[in-house]
Amino acid sequence: MLLSVMQTGKVGGFIASIPDVIVAGLLCFMWTMLTALGLSNLRYSEAGSSRNIIIVGLSLFLSLSIPAYFQQYGITPKSNLQVPSYFQPYVVASHGPIRTNFGGLNYILNTLLSLHMVIAFLVAVILDNTVPGSRQERGVYVWSDPETAKREPAVAKDYGLPFRVGKLFRWVKWVGL
Repeated sequence: MLLSVMQTGKVGGFIASIPDVIVAGLLCFMWTMLTALGLSNLRYSEAGSSRNIIIVGLSLFLSLSIPAYFQQYGITPKSNLQVPSYFQPYVVASHGPIRTNFGGLNYILNTLLSLHMVIAFLVAVILDNTVPGSRQERGVYVWSDPETAKREPAVAKDYGLPFRVGKLFRWVKWVGL
């Protein structure tokens, strides 16, 4: 949407004239909210369980260390090129540590494995589904019984559709979607 709006000169000029301090403040607020939203999903799981603590801690640690390894391939030491940190995964993609016979596959794997969120997601999903734990410990008991989910106000408020949209699409459960 922003790319299409930027085609209009006045709107593009307005967006480009936003000071860096305001953009930094918005990014700080956005990342804070995104982190809080991600960690709020842990409220149904047992936070004191050593299983869950290890999964969260290991996914956070590996999401910081693996992309750092990939990003060291980004710029050659003799280069004077200065690239902002948010462009680093795309610089790594062209000549990262993964090299196969397929250039497109190299680009995709080097880009994905140099992104922090992708590593955190992959590690957390793999560990959560392979390390044994009870349904209460994993936090999936809330979504297993639809009647329990309807009765619990936090679930209904967070995951319910707004403005009675759900009544329009009741037929979807019979279709299999």
